[in-house]
Amino acid sequence: MLLPQTRVRPRTIRRKQERALKRSSKSGSNTSGEIVLTLPTLHLSQQQISREAKRFNVLACGRRFGKTTFGVDRLVHPALQGYPVAWFAPTYKLLLEVWRECLKTVAPIIDKKDTSQKRIELITGGVIEMWSLDGGTVARGRKYKRVVIDEAAMCALLEMQWQEEIRATLTDYEGDAWFLSTPKGLNYFRTLFLRGLDPLMKEYMSWQMPTLSNPFIKPSEVESARGDLPELTYEQEYLARFLENAGAVFRNIAACLTKIETHPGEHDGHEIVIGLDWGQKRDFTVLSAVCITCRREVELQRFNQVGWAFQRERVADFCKKWKVQGGLVETNSIGGPNLEALVSEGLPLFGFETTGQTKPPLIQSLALTLEREEFKWVDDRVATGEMEAYESKTNGHTGRISYSAPKGLHDDTVMARALARQAAMLNLNGLAEHGSSLW
Repeated sequence: MLLPQTRVRPRTIRRKQERALKRSSKSGSNTSGEIVLTLPTLHLSQQQISREAKRFNVLACGRRFGKTTFGVDRLVHPALQGYPVAWFAPTYKLLLEVWRECLKTVAPIIDKKDTSQKRIELITGGVIEMWSLDGGTVARGRKYKRVVIDEAAMCALLEMQWQEEIRATLTDYEGDAWFLSTPKGLNYFRTLFLRGLDPLMKEYMSWQMPTLSNPFIKPSEVESARGDLPELTYEQEYLARFLENAGAVFRNIAACLTKIETHPGEHDGHEIVIGLDWGQKRDFTVLSAVCITCRREVELQRFNQVGWAFQRERVADFCKKWKVQGGLVETNSIGGPNLEALVSEGLPLFGFETTGQTKPPLIQSLALTLEREEFKWVDDRVATGEMEAYESKTNGHTGRISYSAPKGLHDDTVMARALARQAAMLNLNGLAEHGSSLW
C-alpha cells in the first residue's frame, strides 16, 4: 500500500527544530528544515467520507472498516497546522491502543509527550490530548479545533458529556467533531446519526459503511463470520445497522421510566425496600429504593471514591430517610463485612451473593418486570444507558447464559435495581424467612 508523505515545517524556534531534526533523521528530513511525515493512505470509502464531511460527522461502520486509522488521520491534520485536538474513548483501556498508534504516526514531529496525561505537543505548535469518558468530568477549560469520539455507541453518558462538556470545547476555534462507532441499539449515537440524515440539520453529516467498504477485508472472511453469528449480530457488527434492542437484555425501558419526583412524606405507611450493589475501585456503589405499595422506584443514588465507613453511613441515612423495611445487599468481596456492620446497627438488610447460578434468574426477573411494565423506574441517564447496553452471552459448550455490561462499562445500577426488584417480589415476609442471607 502506498503511503502519502506530508512535509512539515517546524515553528521557527531553533532549539526545538534542531532536536526534532535529530530525532527524525531516520524518518526522512531534508536540508531545508522540513520533515517528511508518512501517513496511511485512506481507502476509497474513507476518502469519500473525508470529502463529504461537515461540521458534526457521524460514521456508523462495521467491524474492521478502519475507523481507528481514519480517526487518527482526522486528528493529525489540524495538529499539523498548529491547533489543539482531542480524542475521546469510552474507557481508558480502549484509549491505550489509539494512543500507541497516534504516537507512532507523529513520532518524527513530537516535541514533548506526557504519557500519564495522554498529551502530545508537536513542533508545529499543535497539541493532541486523549480522554477517557468513564471518569466523570472531562476537558473542562479546554479548547479544540477538532474532537474525535471513538466507539461513541458504547459511551453510556454520551448525550450528557457531549452537550455539557465536549461541545463547548469547539467554541473558540469553531471546531468540528467526529463520532465513530459500530451501532449498538437505539441510543444517543443513533440520534446523532439521524441528524446527519436530516437535510434540515445542515451542520450534520452521516455515513453507514459496512465492513466490506474496506477493500482490504476479504469477502470470504465476512461470509464466514456470517455463518458463525446470529443474523441480528451479523447485521449490527458487519453491516452497521441500527437494530431495535439488538442483543439487549432489557426491552421496553422507555415505557417504564418516570420523571415525576417523589418524597418520603408521600409514602408514609408504605412498604419500601432497597437493593444495594457495592462499588469496587472504578465501580460505583448504587442504592435503589422501591415502594412496593406504589410499585415504583422512589430514589436512585450512585457514588464512589469514598471510604467504606462513609459509604455505610450514607446507606444508613438512606434507609432512615425512606423508612426502609427490608432490602437485599450484594455480599461478594467486601460486601459481606459491610452488610454485617449495617445489620449490627439494626438495619433490616439481607445478603445476596452473586454467582453464575444466582445472577441469571435475578436479571431475567428484572427484564420480565420491564416487559410487563410492573414497576416505574427513575428516569436517570446513567441507569438507562447501563440498561440499554447490558448484554447476554451463551456459552457454546454448556449452553449456559451469562449477563454483564459490555467490556469496560458498568452495571452497578442494573444490579441495584435487580436486587430491589427481587426484594419487592419476595416482600418483607419472604425476606425474613430467608434469614440473613439469600442463596
